[in-house]
Amino acid sequence: MIEKEILAQLQQNHTVALVTIIDKSGSAPRLPGSKMFVEEDGTLHGTIGGGRMEFTAHEAATKVANGAVPVLTEFDMRGSSSEGDSDMVCGGVQHVLIERLTPEMIPMFEQALDCFVDGAKGVWMIDISNRKCPLRSFIDMRKGNPPAGDIDFKAIMRQRITQLINIAEKSIVIDPLPKSGTVVLIGGGHVSKEVAQLASYVDFEVVVCDDRQEFSNKDRFPMARSTHVIKDFKNLFQTIGQGEDYYLLIITRGHRYDQEALDQALQTPARYIGMIGSRSKRNITYSNLREQGFTDADFARVHCPVGLSIGSETPKEIAVSIIAELIAARSGAL
Repeated sequence: MIEKEILAQLQQNHTVALVTIIDKSGSAPRLPGSKMFVEEDGTLHGTIGGGRMEFTAHEAATKVANGAVPVLTEFDMRGSSSEGDSDMVCGGVQHVLIERLTPEMIPMFEQALDCFVDGAKGVWMIDISNRKCPLRSFIDMRKGNPPAGDIDFKAIMRQRITQLINIAEKSIVIDPLPKSGTVVLIGGGHVSKEVAQLASYVDFEVVVCDDRQEFSNKDRFPMARSTHVIKDFKNLFQTIGQGEDYYLLIITRGHRYDQEALDQALQTPARYIGMIGSRSKRNITYSNLREQGFTDADFARVHCPVGLSIGSETPKEIAVSIIAELIAARSGAL
């Protein structure tokens, strides 16, 4: 989450310039909501797609970080290689906002980070009616109804798409916090340790549980939001919690525990359920659970064997295949 990195800079009394793609038309390398930020010395964090567009935005952002007027501009990507524009031939137009962020904004970014940890229940609102003086505010959707008006904040939250809205002679950018999702590792063995590293790296929250203290603790999983020791994997979700943005990975040390965990997982609204193991193990587990009343419709929710089929063998390779599948599920491509 780029807001977390920005907050760290602001807390060190640094001023930065944030570059955000706020709108696009036609084909373009990155979607609205894509961001990068630049420190006063020109140090770059993140990307908006690379190439000449990013180079030009980087130069402008360095100036804004050092006091220049904020910039609202567009990059025409409809050039042709014959015109010398081979670096910008995607066929569309990107609208980009470059604004200065100062330490005075720390409370807003702290609130945004708190919302992000609590399921990304918040949106940024940026009034760009005066392009030389964008006004940024944060709306905490946990505090009841959003501001009254013609903007359907709840619909934008559901879609998770940054939008540029022209209304009542004003131009407003509504930028929802990204919903990272929570990966729940049921089992803390070798594969889970590698999955946790990669999941954190691509902005998933991580929760770990095992029935053994030595396999579920903060020393073993320093990136985890929480770790739990749960005897025999019973009543998992009373301890862990559950939600529609949960990605459940069943990777225990035995078939009996996998079956116990899957029984409980199928009773949650989790967005993704994956279970490690062979097809023969899967069929035995499903057969046992059918006797408890589960149906083929229930099992259709389960990805087993878990992960994309890439010929992975080692724990690190298996973790790559699993995280690739989780990214696909998160983006809607699965």
